[in-house]
Amino acid sequence: MNPTTKMIRLLRVAVLGVCSCVAIAPLVSHHAFAAKAAETQQVSAKVGKPLKKAREFMDAKQWKEALAKTKEVAAMPGKNPAEEAIVNEMLAYCMMNLKDYAGAVGVYETMLTAGQFKEEEIPKRLLTMSQIYFALKNYPKSIQYGERYLKEAGADLEVLRQVSQAYYLQNDFAHAGEYVQRLIDAAKKQGKPVEEDWLKLLMSTQHKQNKKVEVVATLERLLATYPNDQYWSDMFTYLLQGSSFSDGENIIYLRLVQQANLLQANEYVELAELSLAITNPGEAKAVLEEGFTKGVLGKDESKDRDLKLLAMARNQAAEDLTLLPSIEKEAAAKPTGEALVKVGDAYLGHGKYENAIPAFTNGLAKGGVKNKDEASINLGISYLRLNKSAEAIKAFNSVPTSSKLALMSRLWVIQAGKSQ
Repeated sequence: MNPTTKMIRLLRVAVLGVCSCVAIAPLVSHHAFAAKAAETQQVSAKVGKPLKKAREFMDAKQWKEALAKTKEVAAMPGKNPAEEAIVNEMLAYCMMNLKDYAGAVGVYETMLTAGQFKEEEIPKRLLTMSQIYFALKNYPKSIQYGERYLKEAGADLEVLRQVSQAYYLQNDFAHAGEYVQRLIDAAKKQGKPVEEDWLKLLMSTQHKQNKKVEVVATLERLLATYPNDQYWSDMFTYLLQGSSFSDGENIIYLRLVQQANLLQANEYVELAELSLAITNPGEAKAVLEEGFTKGVLGKDESKDRDLKLLAMARNQAAEDLTLLPSIEKEAAAKPTGEALVKVGDAYLGHGKYENAIPAFTNGLAKGGVKNKDEASINLGISYLRLNKSAEAIKAFNSVPTSSKLALMSRLWVIQAGKSQ
């Protein structure tokens, strides 16, 4: 891959550190409390009378007046624990309706510390407190109560997501990644789909920690389940970073970019020049003609160069086609499959996939092929061009996981899967 192509590809990549899924507004639940508490529980006349007046204000949705009257009761000394709990409930409820979430959650914390919640109510209250603190951007507190809720109530997908986002917004990417992975695992266990935003958040935490292998693995998952051009562009960027492709590997890479319909003008030319260099003029001709048809090539100052290159490719391709049958016979007589594999690649370049497949298959069966994994992928490409996805996937999957081309083969599997 030449430096210009690599730079252009790098400029195309999206910034993985920005993930839209972290900017959410949590739902803040207005817990229904016992509105008639002052009437149904044992309270003193001294406390009960003003509380009744506060409740009348609440029934009329006069929240400021209700809050003021409740605060009067809160300031009274000598209240018993039940009265303290009732007053705090009313204070929090008024504050919630006045959108004073900071005040309300402060009251809830007081009640939690004082043991004023019923045992069965605690998880629900913890959830509300975590959500309110998230809305207030107090992420440490949101995490504190979110984690406690998860311990007491079990895996809740929404809370797991919220906690992971809270950690992310604190730049604690290690814990954010841990929780989003827990979220994904919990969803799978519950038989629910893994959402795209979760994978994007996971990938962003990995990117922030410079975990390239993990980023690529998550990007693969995104491509397999939520494919789009941006994810392919990002993947191609990662493929190029620190790469040292041979000409044959580079051609397979550029064919993949072409399959994803993301080939740029300079890459059309690069693929053509590489194909000519390895005596595969059929590929050069085909790719240049595609570039001209799409209006990518033959423009401005590069017009003359592109036209000359196309003329050269056409002349060489015509000559190659006349020679291929005799070359194939000679290759079939050789003791190893190396020559037959090269014939298969030539047929692939010319678009003669029905001829390419037996050449690749027989060549691989003979053995002695130097670049067996390249040949397997090119066999798969031949099948894919004939819309034989199952056979293509089988060929791509024959590349071992230890191969330098393992990732490339898996990406070809994803492309083949789109055709099924």
